[in-house]
Amino acid sequence: MQQQAAPGDAVGLSKVFEQLEILKQQQQQLLTEQQQNYQGLILDLFHPTSSIASSKELKRYRDRAFVFYYGSSSYAAYPCMVTGMECSARELVAGHIYRQQWPKSLLAKFGVTLHDPANIIIMQSQLNKAFDKWQWIVLPDGPDDYKVHRSAAEFELRR
Repeated sequence: MQQQAAPGDAVGLSKVFEQLEILKQQQQQLLTEQQQNYQGLILDLFHPTSSIASSKELKRYRDRAFVFYYGSSSYAAYPCMVTGMECSARELVAGHIYRQQWPKSLLAKFGVTLHDPANIIIMQSQLNKAFDKWQWIVLPDGPDDYKVHRSAAEFELRR
């Protein structure tokens, strides 16, 4: 024989569900705040502290990065890693994801060296100019994910 819930039990259960919903909303709010705090910390930590090193000196690392990402350094064209647009190899330049000015001690924790191909991003030269001026940066967004962060300064791409 099944027992039927007393009217008071339904009210009590309703209150429990209301409290669970409130806790769920509070948890979501805390998670959102934590993500914003993490992004702010990362941006503060990696803000430029010294003069910008030119990516022009990266030509010797560029071929190693082409092989690392695309399997060959002899193709006539490659996709830009930022826009995905197919570009001739001569239109593409290399830049450091983890910048040369940032603390070297942190880089070692990621298991790569400064000039390791895994720390190089291949991009169109016009993007590189804005990259060198800190108008945008690439920051980790997870163990194998990166996100482009654009500064408040606007930049224009010109062909």
